[in-house]
Amino acid sequence: MMKLVKACYKLKYCLQKIFGVQTSDSFYEKLITRYYKIFRCEKAGIKIENKRKRRFILSITSIPSRIDKSWITIESLLRQSYKPDKIILWLAEDEFRNVRLPERLKEQQKRGLEICYCDNLRSYKKFYYTAKKYPNDYIVTADDDIIYTEDMLEILVKTYRKNPGNVVCHRSHYIQKHGGRLRLYNEWIHYEERRHMKEIPSFQNFFTSGAGTLIPIFRLRKEILNRDAFMELVPYADDVWLNFCAWKSGIRTVNTKGICGHLISIERSSDKGLSCINVIYGKNDEQIERVLKYLKVDVNQYL
Repeated sequence: MMKLVKACYKLKYCLQKIFGVQTSDSFYEKLITRYYKIFRCEKAGIKIENKRKRRFILSITSIPSRIDKSWITIESLLRQSYKPDKIILWLAEDEFRNVRLPERLKEQQKRGLEICYCDNLRSYKKFYYTAKKYPNDYIVTADDDIIYTEDMLEILVKTYRKNPGNVVCHRSHYIQKHGGRLRLYNEWIHYEERRHMKEIPSFQNFFTSGAGTLIPIFRLRKEILNRDAFMELVPYADDVWLNFCAWKSGIRTVNTKGICGHLISIERSSDKGLSCINVIYGKNDEQIERVLKYLKVDVNQYL
């Protein structure tokens, strides 16, 4: 099958990096969506035979304002070259009580998608419930507003096998330190600025879980599932909690090579998401301080 999404990623990257041409993600979204509708896939999107000892479980969440387009992201996950063992969509019960799910999502259930309802833990939904239910497997987190390349999971798995025991991600920021303290979040080297990414495990790699991140949950301390702690300390910053819990567990992060950091996003509604709350208003720095203090993490032992 043609790897259209991968081709779109390469086109977007080349136009931007070589010719300095910015292309709208909405163009690629329309093209890929049309392709999915015309070339429908009826095959299962998960691994059915020869079950793995440790499973790879793709975990995602959504909200009512984005649920109508979430099928596009899930379709890209169902068409992975390396089949996951499960794909789970977590929805907050209080948000979806009176919401009718799109027919396309229901059709995707026939190909392996599981739709589960849960308490509303905001962005933690995509991680917490899957990790709690499957503590001995690999959790792969994704966002509902990204169209993933056909080899997104395959690259994560191959990179993990070369760097076993580490978190593996497609996109990360590079943490900066000065005078024994972390610099402000906005002063880190963010993924857009990073060049010549190397597959080297490092505590300085701060993964952003939505771009596609493989977490060996069985290697992390149980504190990562302390629901009361993360909802009190960092209710709007799951990446902050996950990254520093990984630190505390002695686990480094590896960034994959390639262009996956330059994502094709699905056009959102007026909802700006948690990233704007955290970055624009400086919430990340406040929450980082709280987590470091709670976990008793001395950054100088890691950086």
